[in-house]
Amino acid sequence: MSSLFRVFAAHLLPRRTRLGYWFVGLLVSGLVGTAQAAPVTLICSTDNPADSPHVLVLQRFAELLQRYSAGQLHAQVHYRDSAEFPAIRTEEVNVNMLLQGDESLQVTVVAAGNAAQKIEPLGFLMLPYLFADTQSAEKLFASDFMTRQLNQQMIDSYGVRSLGWLIGGFRHMTNSVRPVTRLQDLAGLRIRLPASRIMVSTYESFGAEVVPMNWADVPAALQSGGIDGQENPYSVIAYSRFWDYKQKYLTENGPFLWSGPLLINEAFFQRLSAAQQALVSRAATEAVREQWQANQSQTQALQQQLLSHGMRIDALQDKPEWIKRSLPLWQEQYALIGAGDAARGQALVEQVKRVLQAP
Repeated sequence: MSSLFRVFAAHLLPRRTRLGYWFVGLLVSGLVGTAQAAPVTLICSTDNPADSPHVLVLQRFAELLQRYSAGQLHAQVHYRDSAEFPAIRTEEVNVNMLLQGDESLQVTVVAAGNAAQKIEPLGFLMLPYLFADTQSAEKLFASDFMTRQLNQQMIDSYGVRSLGWLIGGFRHMTNSVRPVTRLQDLAGLRIRLPASRIMVSTYESFGAEVVPMNWADVPAALQSGGIDGQENPYSVIAYSRFWDYKQKYLTENGPFLWSGPLLINEAFFQRLSAAQQALVSRAATEAVREQWQANQSQTQALQQQLLSHGMRIDALQDKPEWIKRSLPLWQEQYALIGAGDAARGQALVEQVKRVLQAP
């Protein structure tokens, strides 16, 4: 009960009435406390279907958050083709919504290439042939550089924080025209890529005709023949059922490793109590760790799934040439990674290399 209320009751009301109002005041205070403890809902969305790692991680995050908070924190997961909670917007728009503090979305998972269009320092993740294997990526994403230094830069400059990083497989190319085992086989093929300058430049250096396109538009473009192919990890190719969209040939060229941040709007995160922030971070960390473990064991099963649907998988006969063609692009991307400052972008990449090369 407020001090003003007590003064009013003490001076203007008889004792018995004051006792009644005191009881009512305690009851009101209790109700206010209950209202303050009402569950907090985090709206999460991804423009990907039910079996995608994006959705699986968000759903696991929601389960863990519900459990650890005893129902006081609730994550509502929107995704493509969901009857109850359909996807809110595309990946690129989701990032914009978080950056702008749109109250209709607090959390999203987005491919690093799409995230880097707005959060420029993340562009280093799309440097061709940066990662030798997924183990080196796990080392980087668990490092102090990623979890503290780069995350603080994202918070300070962009108003979002990463709660964790998903790791998928290496991104491989598919097409509907012919097997591709050498660079010369790419000539004339129209390959869809995200509107990522680094990715587009890489495939142009390989000799492909690049068609930048939003992810949501890819299935229809493949079906109509507007594009001949695309590139993504095995998991995306499988859950998108690209064999139904004329994609017969898969090439294991793998210039990029699929990764994606689990992003939350920082202003929303700061409105949570310290205890709530800890629960959100804990649920996200555990959901991402489970995704890493699942990713390690699924590649062979996904390959068999694609083969069983009539797709063909080819290795490169001249992979050193692909690497040689793409490495000069690193220097060209420093200014983009440094948000206009090439020296800053190069310094960031050199720091990443030191983390990857550390024993």
